[in-house]
Amino acid sequence: MRSSPWRAVGLALLASLSGLVLVLRARAEQPRREAEQRGLRLRMERAVWLHEATDHGDTARLPTLPGSPPEGSRRLAVEVSIFNPRAMPLEFSPGELRLSEGRTATEWRATTDVSRPFTLGPGELLFLTLGFDVPRTPAPLRLLWARGEERIALLATRRPLGAEAREPRGWPESVGELPAGSAGSGAALYDRLGCVACHGALEALDAARVGPSLGAFFQAGSTRIAGLSAAQYAYESLLNPDAFIAPACPGGQPCVGPSPMPLYGEVLSAQDMADVIAYLVTPRTDE
Repeated sequence: MRSSPWRAVGLALLASLSGLVLVLRARAEQPRREAEQRGLRLRMERAVWLHEATDHGDTARLPTLPGSPPEGSRRLAVEVSIFNPRAMPLEFSPGELRLSEGRTATEWRATTDVSRPFTLGPGELLFLTLGFDVPRTPAPLRLLWARGEERIALLATRRPLGAEAREPRGWPESVGELPAGSAGSGAALYDRLGCVACHGALEALDAARVGPSLGAFFQAGSTRIAGLSAAQYAYESLLNPDAFIAPACPGGQPCVGPSPMPLYGEVLSAQDMADVIAYLVTPRTDE
């Protein structure tokens, strides 16, 4: 018995519609840096995995401070801004943001002392920093904004490996083996990765708060270790912050080890690494 040509056409149309549904669903699940739900607009300003006490090995453990993540956990720090464009007050709860592991459907709420909702008046803008403490897992993670029935993905990430499970990344020995770097892209990464919080803006020589100032790094970096260019020195320091402790930190005090800087070799791609280094070694226009 031969199949009707109309039946074949119907099956083809059904397959096309099914494919379209899958494409639309995939697009809907793609992370969005900005989103709007139930009157509020949310923008993810920055997200970075913070330093873990075991990152530098058993011989250089950092003290566990009050409010630190539990042993074996890693904290994802997220900065968001929430804006109320409506003419009436609206509430936002920190519990609306959660980190989800899709493989097991496990979710983590933010570690915060503030559990009550915030009330945003008309035209009010709120900046909020939240931390998510994540145990060891190799599974992909998604930051979700759940407001009402809708859940919008804001970020896709993975928990960086800690020192207890680190495998060699296979980074080349020479910075010259990295891709060509973009100083403009590196400037954006310098802010997004939180470098500015410790080292200050490169345009201000005295803006450093914790680590050494990097404002004149394109000059000073080449004098730190004999035979190393500023780019090579930056590269080795990003891979191993304790390889060399800078001589001067804010207030004229000597820098001390172990360095609190994260191991960026765990979380940066080769292109990101090249971009950050290009930004650090590019002379400032006002120099």
